[in-house]
Amino acid sequence: MVAENKTILEYFSEAIGIFRARNARGNPEFPTGLRFLDDVTDGISKGEVWIISGRSGGGKTSLAMQMFRSFGANPEHTVLFLSLEMKGWELSARMFCEMNDVCYSDLKKGIFPADFKAKEESFKKHVMLRDYEIFEYGYKFEEIEKILQTAYEKKKPDVIFIDFIQLIEWRAFGDERLALMEYIRKLKELAKKLNIGIVVVSQLRRQPSGADHQREPDITDLKGSGSLEQTADKVMLVYKREERNIQSNLTTTKYFIHLAKNRQGETVFKEVGFYGEYYKFVELKSEEN
Repeated sequence: MVAENKTILEYFSEAIGIFRARNARGNPEFPTGLRFLDDVTDGISKGEVWIISGRSGGGKTSLAMQMFRSFGANPEHTVLFLSLEMKGWELSARMFCEMNDVCYSDLKKGIFPADFKAKEESFKKHVMLRDYEIFEYGYKFEEIEKILQTAYEKKKPDVIFIDFIQLIEWRAFGDERLALMEYIRKLKELAKKLNIGIVVVSQLRRQPSGADHQREPDITDLKGSGSLEQTADKVMLVYKREERNIQSNLTTTKYFIHLAKNRQGETVFKEVGFYGEYYKFVELKSEEN
């Protein structure tokens, strides 16, 4: 199918319509749930590809799930999470814990809080009134196309999450880097063609040994291919840093979110709070006042 071509004035008229609709809403259409990110990105826009990148155990999936829940909070929105790593039951339980401040490790052991029943019913009602979906595949781009053709024949998802891209099937290409290049290129084409947002979870390279091993990660640390950085409209780096107090001999873990690339605006770097037992990121109180 040949894409429809428009004149510059037609495109400009489309842009003005988008801007007026945004003003009428008063808020981002798809807010991340973290104010400092929404202030500089205005949430994800359809047609964009975002990357959330971090090292193992750094909170990248937690942030993705939190945004997944936030994007789908509006009952009119349809959001899809393709999990290439974790089981669907794990992600749904994490989502429940993040929303209700329930300790996941306790829940996994069958230890339920006293008010669990009320929180369970509230969670079920929330999900049933909204269009959240989790699929446990998407290793090949053809699998994504099949999901959209069969499960979303009438209405395509507004936003698709993919966790995480380094787990895609690459052997047919003979080279992981080439496979990542083709996969992310097709995702960008899909975002534009269907006018949907796509959030890709990605790993960061391992920290180097030696004197440089404590440095803060940057956008060049995206694992696998420079095409990830080049294709993405937004790139967020999620990481933690251990700081030892010499006087008390105590170690403190601090968490950070760095919006390292923002094609439509400024970048931002913030320390955030992270409640690991709930898989939940929060803005620090100093940022909320």
